Amino acid sequence: MYTKSAVSHLQSFVVDCLGHGTYDRNGFHQWARSNEDLMGERFWYRRETGMPPIYSLVSPSFHPELPLVMFNYTPGAHNNLHKYPEGWTDPIRLCRGIVFDFEGRLVALPFPKFFNYGEHPETRELPNEPFEATVKMDGHLGIIFKYQGKLLLTTRGFFTSKTAVLGNRMLAEIASANGWLSPGGFPDDLTCLVEIIHPTTRVHTDYNQEGFVLIGGYNHRNFHDFDYAGLRLIGEQLGLPVCERWQGESIAELFALVNDPTMTGQEGFVARFASGLRVKFKFRSYIAKMVESKLSYTYLMQRFLSGNLQQMLGVLPEEVHEVATSMAGEILIAASVPGSAQDKWRSLYQLEPNDRSSVYFRTICREFARKICGA
Repeated sequence: MYTKSAVSHLQSFVVDCLGHGTYDRNGFHQWARSNEDLMGERFWYRRETGMPPIYSLVSPSFHPELPLVMFNYTPGAHNNLHKYPEGWTDPIRLCRGIVFDFEGRLVALPFPKFFNYGEHPETRELPNEPFEATVKMDGHLGIIFKYQGKLLLTTRGFFTSKTAVLGNRMLAEIASANGWLSPGGFPDDLTCLVEIIHPTTRVHTDYNQEGFVLIGGYNHRNFHDFDYAGLRLIGEQLGLPVCERWQGESIAELFALVNDPTMTGQEGFVARFASGLRVKFKFRSYIAKMVESKLSYTYLMQRFLSGNLQQMLGVLPEEVHEVATSMAGEILIAASVPGSAQDKWRSLYQLEPNDRSSVYFRTICREFARKICGA
């Protein structure tokens, strides 16, 4: 990843956009639609046939009190760019909670978007180089940085999200207890990335504890990405626990571990290679629990369309597998009714009761009918 160049282009974008007096989300989206070509240039995004417009892929969050703006890739990017991996340009991947002031100065540099093993071209053939794997914890990412002498925490979505409010309350306590604002405390040029562990941030795994766990860090002046040894030093300086490091030796060994169905209650690992490439490895049991929690006709049709339905079904517990297989059969039966394309997707519409039949569900039904049934 060309981080320095990508950040430079994003800084130019901030100046372009905010220089026109755009200081709220509505104003941003209006400006972005009117400046699609310029935005595409700043984000290195070349829109080919079928690809979504750049203005639908990135969204801002403006701090309610300070002259700060944060950028994030949208759910539309997450849902659509799997079909166009070249659409994940470096500037877009950096929009995962990256923060600038209104003059375009970089204030916080979080992890760029990184992918699961096998999910993206860069994670299918892994480099033959040293790597460190750390435990991937099941919580919410907190991005901590210093601005105008104050310590701030944000999540990657919004400065004022529920988790950000909780995280800032926890930050005040932890920073005070460990002297982060004292000389030699929290460095001015550090972006500290932590997992926020709290009952309200739990997704599938309960750790029975509260606090921050250090999982990454960047010097946002020179773009240095701290390795595990560097994180240990930061953890000692700030009084923070550091995520556990896996003691295995090879990717093959790591892959075998996460695919062991008897391993439960853990999310997975993040492997960081010497070149800076990060790759997620999630436990088979965790993926099964994750899929089970969001099993729906919409999700199954999406897996049909992506061509990985059987892979997804293979990680489910037996009782859930039977339900999923039955639901997949209902989808195929509904889509096989005779008649026009409209008849087919109207039949698919009936899979969900009216009170659960969202616009997005009906859109997936139409896409499924067209691509799978030739309608």
